[in-house]
Amino acid sequence: MIPGLGFDVLGEMRAYRDGTELPRLGAPQQQGTLLVLLLLAGHAVSMTQLVKALWGEEPPAAAVRSIRTHIWRLRGLLGSEGSPAHELLSVGDGYRLDIDASAVDANRAEAMLKKALRLRLAGQSDTASDILDEAMDLWRGDPLAGVPGPFAERQRDRLSELRLTVTEEQLELDLARGRHQMTILRLRELADAYPLRERLHGLLMRALYAAGRQADALAVFNATRTLLVEEYGLEPGPQLTELHQRILQGDLLPATVTETVTVTPPGSARLVPAQLPPDLPDFTGRTAEIDELCELLTGSRGSAPAVVSLTGMSGVGKSVLAVHVAHRVRDAYPDGQLFWGLRGTGDHPAHSGEVLAGFLSALGVEAVPAGTAARCRMFRSLLDGRKMLLVLDDARDADQVQDLLPGSSSCAVVVTHRARLAGLPLTRQLELRSFSHHEALELLGRTLGRHRLEREPDEALLLTEACGGLPLALRILATRLAARPDWSLAVMGERLGNERRTVAELQVGGLSVSNALEPGYRRLPPEQARALRLLARGTGEQITVSAAATVLHADRFATEDLLEALVDAVLLEPATPGSYTMHPLVRRFARHHTRAEETAKLRTVPALSAASRRTTYVVSRPE
Repeated sequence: MIPGLGFDVLGEMRAYRDGTELPRLGAPQQQGTLLVLLLLAGHAVSMTQLVKALWGEEPPAAAVRSIRTHIWRLRGLLGSEGSPAHELLSVGDGYRLDIDASAVDANRAEAMLKKALRLRLAGQSDTASDILDEAMDLWRGDPLAGVPGPFAERQRDRLSELRLTVTEEQLELDLARGRHQMTILRLRELADAYPLRERLHGLLMRALYAAGRQADALAVFNATRTLLVEEYGLEPGPQLTELHQRILQGDLLPATVTETVTVTPPGSARLVPAQLPPDLPDFTGRTAEIDELCELLTGSRGSAPAVVSLTGMSGVGKSVLAVHVAHRVRDAYPDGQLFWGLRGTGDHPAHSGEVLAGFLSALGVEAVPAGTAARCRMFRSLLDGRKMLLVLDDARDADQVQDLLPGSSSCAVVVTHRARLAGLPLTRQLELRSFSHHEALELLGRTLGRHRLEREPDEALLLTEACGGLPLALRILATRLAARPDWSLAVMGERLGNERRTVAELQVGGLSVSNALEPGYRRLPPEQARALRLLARGTGEQITVSAAATVLHADRFATEDLLEALVDAVLLEPATPGSYTMHPLVRRFARHHTRAEETAKLRTVPALSAASRRTTYVVSRPE
């Protein structure tokens, strides 16, 4: 009998107390709540994480109340002898389930797979096969059957990938022990079910070749290549191509066990990626932030990798600072630096599986496994014990980043993002603000020359104020003025002084303040976008909750929710309790959108016909 709580998720969810199965776990949403706590066992899960896990980005109004009800019921269901479950604890605004990882069957299956891989590499194939058979016995159907929510859907994909990987390892061992005939039929079924999984096609080719069916093995390759080329425009990977060549040449040993990762022999050269973009030669300001970040990335470590994040409005210089700091600390990471632009503010953000494939290739992996979960496991294994720095630029949300974090404390990660990230194990989240007047003038001076600023000191100060100290705007301004040495600063000041022209003036080449702000504005729900436009026109520099409520025609609570949502989107900044500020360029950008939408509405009003425009005058004649 296993003491304490135990759970099965590799099928319908089940719970056990001291080896005895408990009654049903309640409604599907209640099971979804339990699932998040189960798979993050031992860690505090915030209410925000739970809501997002169950409903995604559009939760119902009663989401928090529903979760609290689910927790209350789960404590009773999982309890013992009439007492609520002491393992389910309240932590902050969330909860934590204190159980060992091995209490969940999915975790045991994953641990068995790792153990079997170690035994196979050590030559103990029979024992490894027995362990894999035991792991497969844990599955009772589709994992998490009937459990709703985005989190459950992702876990279903991960656990299905785990099951397929265990199956592949079983078949690999069967081939290594000469059981070729008995595996061919099973491999054909799996290869038909997963036509893009090249490892299955490779195993089938090896089984057919070992059974004396060389022509059939070559036919499998040709059919796979045709599918990949015609449907996806891709050639087979190097591992499958090499296998094809060896079968053609007749030099494939039937009992060869192929590995997905080549281990570098001791003393030989190892690929050291150096993917950081170049640093800016005229990098300016951020002295305090640089010192703090360098200390965090090079100081003493705990048991987890240092993960620091830089947040702030578009154009504030998050990416530039991340790259600058990464170059400053790169000597502390002799095993390499990895960089990826996640396109989080764009319409097509990078998928974590895509990023992992790129990182694995950069680390010298030729046969990148299929599936995000398998790539994540390989990535973390390769980074274990290495001193590597990752820079993940322009993240959309925590889900996009979670699988990209290394597990080794010898590594570190710098993440930049516009909207705030919730749910990541951050060492420090640093919010960047606009430049001070001193920093802004220093940036202009480095590009234009100090003598040009000294000739027009008042105008220079007015330019920095017009840009609101935003580094992107200042760099655009400096670039334009540098290309026009005959222009006075006053001329540029006049152009920026026209509010209808300010945002349009701040663009040069591929740099544009409007383009930087537009993606964030487009992602706002209609109610928040409307609130931003109204606040930009109807409030002063300091936006109090009461003033905003008047402008928005909303009560205080709804107004505070809207203001905080705009803070999360980094389009407002909190000032003092109960008040906010809006960056001057955001204000002008929002007003520009207001004018554009008003113009568009006018264009949609039907033109008056000639008859309706005609006015009739009646002239009275005296009698």
